[in-house]
Amino acid sequence: MRKIWSILLCTLFILQGLSLSAQNAMQKDLDKYCSNENNFFYTSVAVSVRDLNSNNIIAEVNANRSMTPASIVKLYTAATALSILGDDFRFKTTVGYTGTIEKNGTLNGNIVVIGGGDPTTGSKFFPATKSFIDTIVKAVTDAGINHIKGRVIIDCSLYKDEKESIPKTWLFEDYGKDYAAGVFPVSFQDNIFQISIKTASNSEVTEIVDSTNKSTVELEGMDNDSTILFHSNADDQLVKITGYIPPNRNEYVVRSAMPSPPDVLGMELHQAFFKKGFVNYTHQYQIVKKSTHINVLKEIYSPELQYIVGIMNYYSSNNYAEHLAKYLAYNQKGVGTFSDGALTILSYFKTLNMKCGGAALYDGSGLSRTNLINANHMSEFLVKEYDVAGGKSSAFYRSLPTSGRSGTLRSFPFSANLVDKIHAKTGSMTGVRNMAGYMETKSGKMVAFCVMFNGFFDSDYNMKEKQAKILEMIYKNY
Repeated sequence: MRKIWSILLCTLFILQGLSLSAQNAMQKDLDKYCSNENNFFYTSVAVSVRDLNSNNIIAEVNANRSMTPASIVKLYTAATALSILGDDFRFKTTVGYTGTIEKNGTLNGNIVVIGGGDPTTGSKFFPATKSFIDTIVKAVTDAGINHIKGRVIIDCSLYKDEKESIPKTWLFEDYGKDYAAGVFPVSFQDNIFQISIKTASNSEVTEIVDSTNKSTVELEGMDNDSTILFHSNADDQLVKITGYIPPNRNEYVVRSAMPSPPDVLGMELHQAFFKKGFVNYTHQYQIVKKSTHINVLKEIYSPELQYIVGIMNYYSSNNYAEHLAKYLAYNQKGVGTFSDGALTILSYFKTLNMKCGGAALYDGSGLSRTNLINANHMSEFLVKEYDVAGGKSSAFYRSLPTSGRSGTLRSFPFSANLVDKIHAKTGSMTGVRNMAGYMETKSGKMVAFCVMFNGFFDSDYNMKEKQAKILEMIYKNY
């Protein structure tokens, strides 16, 4: 018996020795590569790698240094939303009416749409939601209404104390961009305009080929150069497109954030009623921020949260992330503000028995440059979230793009070794290139990792290649 125990102990020590040897090799390779000024001139680098089973740090480089995270913040937002709201949570938009319906089908009152914070209404990501307006019109028709004497009312009372549609910490240069669309109790078509413009040989605009909403698009001074500029003001209901576009284009696409999605929905819905002959006038709608008592006609539900989170991480949707953060604040504190949304996400760390040291969050998407996290915090979070969420079968894990296959990892310059081995979220903006997630290594072990580059002057593609090299080191050495 003693001989057997001696053999087992000896085997255990050998295995531990091999594991430590691999860890030491990884650390040595990372230190050498990351300290090379030719690789990272003027660049802040941070790496943290943890064993997924033990939570032990396998290797680290500047892992406690607070850095700008960009879109890997969405990992925090996704986990918090799924934990608090549940995988099967659905946002609800309520449609109803005020007043009375006469026997002849005339409504002496208003049609009311009450927003519930759903970011998916009319979304391009969910085909079933594209018929949002048709669904409302059908609900009205099914109620026996064929004429409306009142208005279309868009009820935006959900976030009573929140006047801002975007976080205060976002850069002014991002305002009006499609990736910086605002958050509203009522959203429509991802809160983005997509406008297709046709030009003649002399660059004159001949027509708007297609747009999300032609009634809210205005063209000015479009000729003779190769660029196009656009501007939208949150106080206006018009998106003004100005500047220059190339000649001989059958379809020149411009994207912009909607200044006011509730206004666009109100106009579109009232126009739909006008076309059916339900009203005798156009653009008769009203936005209200006080709750409205209605007779309910229909409750329209979003896809389940697990699918919304999947889209958010797959396409790195800032708009979906901010909608979730704001709704989390409303759910937990009764008031939907961006600051409370960030605090709700930070509070989630406490449920994982994690401290917030080195982490400062000001939004849910990562677009704010004032956000700060460190690589060790992220890798620890990933280990603990994997455990509490349910591992590979969880909605959180399934929402992550796969290396060489999907999302932002589809065209990443990975070696053949890493294809299908990584499930992770990227985060990038000017001078920032990060990645955090899970990896199955060459030996079959699972690790959680976070690799962060801040303040670089090299091309983004070259930084991707350097990130891929670091991930290759992790893969081969553990």
